Amino acid sequence: MPPGLILVVDDDHVNRELLFILLKREGHTVTTVDNGRQAMAMLLARKFDLILLDIMMPEMDGYQVLERLQKDPDLRHIPVIVVSAMGETENVARAIQLGADDYLAKPFDATLLQARITTCLEKKRLHDQETAILHRMETHKKRAEDLLQVVIPLGVAISAERDFNRLLETILLNAQKVCNADGGTLYLLTGDQQLKFEIMRTNSLNVALGGSTGKGIPFSPLRLYDEAGQPNHNNVATHVALTGETINITDAYYAAGFDFSGTRAFDAANGYRSKSFLTIPLKNHAQHVIGILQLLNAKDPDTGQVIAFDEGLQQMVETFSLLATVALEAYLREQALKDQIQHLQIVIDEAKKMAQVAEITETDYFQQLREKAQELRKARE
Repeated sequence: MPPGLILVVDDDHVNRELLFILLKREGHTVTTVDNGRQAMAMLLARKFDLILLDIMMPEMDGYQVLERLQKDPDLRHIPVIVVSAMGETENVARAIQLGADDYLAKPFDATLLQARITTCLEKKRLHDQETAILHRMETHKKRAEDLLQVVIPLGVAISAERDFNRLLETILLNAQKVCNADGGTLYLLTGDQQLKFEIMRTNSLNVALGGSTGKGIPFSPLRLYDEAGQPNHNNVATHVALTGETINITDAYYAAGFDFSGTRAFDAANGYRSKSFLTIPLKNHAQHVIGILQLLNAKDPDTGQVIAFDEGLQQMVETFSLLATVALEAYLREQALKDQIQHLQIVIDEAKKMAQVAEITETDYFQQLREKAQELRKARE
């Protein structure tokens, strides 16, 4: 059993020191206080795995502490072992009724105390595991609801957008919204195997480049292959374009295998700290990468602190990216079809003009004019 964080509450200095020494010897982290009021203040300030509680204390006795613990939903799950000289049956019964998990009379046996502590810490560990599982279930449930209420309507809205620049912006801005990301970049793959910067946003720096802003992005496209034809796996965006696999990085400054020197230079120039990255390939119906969606610095909606893109956030953004790619591919197909129709119209118009010229040059009148022109040229000679 791993060691725990234990709070010892006893007004007797000798008892506190004895318990401190015994528990430290077993590897536990121990905090001691000498009355119930101090105990409640400490419990509100730190998280403990177990409380060893005396009964007879000044200011607030052990019974009052137990009553306060049971009334607080954040504290009632902490196991309590009452260690007291008050060994009468009614005292033990009252402590158990008020929520104590066990009772040990003074003077206590060290081996027996350790056994009781092990049992209570195991109980606390199981409770924490159950709480964590329930929290994950609630988180997944909420994100599933978000997927229906947020992501899918966004996908529908994207599909209705007819302006290309606004389409790209809508994809990026809503991807940021889905996971509360501070920044993001959208790249499109060009015919010569390069990732072109199309849209860049960093909310906290008020950076808005590309798209309908009219502000160009001052970065050269990222080449998927070097001059020798070798694939570029040093850059995370090109790596994702080459492999077609999502890359989720907790902290770019400590990420192995990728070159983030450009990111560090940007941070140094702007007083920024790039940390978590989520880079997702945008694949068409044939599973060919047509672009890259990269999000930066997910933020905790409550604290505003930068956090990692956890598995749930990644799944949501990947689902959104699928819908966005469908809309993007449909738009590109439509534009390609319009270009083909325009080219075909030009060809048809040119052929029509040539046919009209041919009709004119083959008339008797035109032939007569040609003969007269030839006679005039000979007369001048």
